[in-house]
Amino acid sequence: MRQRLMLATLPLALVLAACSREAAEPAAPPAAAEPTASAIPASDHTFSPELSTADWAEHVRALSSDEFEGRAPGGRGETLTVEYLIQQFKAIGLEPGNGDSWTQDVPMVVTTASPDTRLQIRIGDTELVPVYGPEMAIHTRSGEAEVQVADSEVIFVGYGVNAPELGWNDYEGLDVTGKTVVMLINDPGFHAADESLFEGRRMTYYGRWTYKFEEAARQGAAMALIVHDDAGASYPWSVVENGWTGPQFDLPPSVDPEPRLPLQGWISGATAEQLFAAAGHDFMAQRAAANQRGFRALPLDARASAEVRSSVREGSSQNVLARLPGRALADETVIYMAHWDHMGRNFSPGGDQIFNGAVDNASGIAGILEIAQQFAAGPRPQRSLLFLALTLEESGLLGSRYYVANPVVPLHKTVAGINLDAMSVIGRVRDFTVIGYGSSELEDILRPIAEGQGRILRPESSPESGFYFRSDHFNFAKAGVPALYAKGGVDHFEKGEEHGKALAADYTANRYHKPGDEFDPNWDLVGVLEDLQALHQVGAELANSEAWPQWYPTSAFRAAREAQFEAARTQGD
Repeated sequence: MRQRLMLATLPLALVLAACSREAAEPAAPPAAAEPTASAIPASDHTFSPELSTADWAEHVRALSSDEFEGRAPGGRGETLTVEYLIQQFKAIGLEPGNGDSWTQDVPMVVTTASPDTRLQIRIGDTELVPVYGPEMAIHTRSGEAEVQVADSEVIFVGYGVNAPELGWNDYEGLDVTGKTVVMLINDPGFHAADESLFEGRRMTYYGRWTYKFEEAARQGAAMALIVHDDAGASYPWSVVENGWTGPQFDLPPSVDPEPRLPLQGWISGATAEQLFAAAGHDFMAQRAAANQRGFRALPLDARASAEVRSSVREGSSQNVLARLPGRALADETVIYMAHWDHMGRNFSPGGDQIFNGAVDNASGIAGILEIAQQFAAGPRPQRSLLFLALTLEESGLLGSRYYVANPVVPLHKTVAGINLDAMSVIGRVRDFTVIGYGSSELEDILRPIAEGQGRILRPESSPESGFYFRSDHFNFAKAGVPALYAKGGVDHFEKGEEHGKALAADYTANRYHKPGDEFDPNWDLVGVLEDLQALHQVGAELANSEAWPQWYPTSAFRAAREAQFEAARTQGD
């Protein structure tokens, strides 16, 4: 979710992705509009029953075309996308995945704040009013049309982390009820390159912005502001500006009981430096202090005020589900997932206004369609397969969060999940990147398959980016279901690793969550085919066995899976 605010007085790279949206008034949430057969742009492409880069490219081309308007939930783009997916799943020969329905309604709230949103911070005689968009972006998840925070004490809480198992609590001895907390993105240890703190360069969930807001809400804060920096966030400020302004999507508080902040958002690094300087502190020195054990929160002798007036609309979006029943163990299911949504349109005047989302994530949707086609061509596996096209990923993994809370297949009957998000289109690469490498026995299945392709498994090249927490598999993992998120990396077979890294950096800088993420008929799709073949084979091995892959003993998710199985045994299921 993202949106626009109003304040007091005076929003791998080429292969890895996460979240955003855009500006102006959103289309009304869909009243379950029934699409017409003529709505989807016509195509004379004939699809093959086998894995095919030509078929994959046609799916990407169609889904990322301007006609689909950036696939934003709640409007014409959603209607066309859902219809397209249902038509394709029917043509493949699959069954509806939710009883007799192809969809699962995901309730949502769309909040659009007034475009004259302002934030005011007073420090003595100094008043800071950062510009909405270029310098700050805040919003409300409360579902309320008007939210005010007045004269709130401002406290710097370091990284905003409370991790008792690691002996770290940035809130120790603090009562932040009704106050505004300012915090850093990523983990303690990241900016200091200290491998002894948390996991050093590798981001844990404590470094993710979602956790920081969740913890601030649990602590009772009135407003939380994260200080952005490109390295710590792993993306430039433009991603924040594009993603946290305009219509913001969320699950209604009634179906998502987690505590919520009245207001939350980001300030730029330059804004933070101005704030700290006005309060008589050096921002970089305080950031360094926050990386040390024993750090104590710093009151900034400042007061923040904000008033947010928003239009609030309730509606629903749709997950799309298709099922291939198993021959012998039909109640046990392997899930392939990808998110269909993207950022929609930017209604600002001038320039390209459509966020087409070709790589992110028409590529993943095309991938599960191709894999579904291959499975449907036979022979039918022992276990069932569920192909899950999820909504509202760009708004905080909401479609998958809702599915996991309301699964059509019990989680203890879900063997594993395989996620496709932002596939690599740079050609054949040696490395098969496993995001969250070292997590589960699914890697033991993938490894010999990759080796058979002359490839090796590697962890993500930028573990500080926290990609494991930025795609839909994470909600399955949190619930205990082993989940694999793997894709082609950057070590190009012919042109080397530096070439791949340069392409990845170019994508992040120029196309990630920008209108430039468009279909390119000149993509080298040899690597796409190898990735699809490998991920299909992983699913085939799971679906044609009676084995249950486990989390590795060191995984934080193992306990949830064991509790899940124990609860099922207790209930006799």
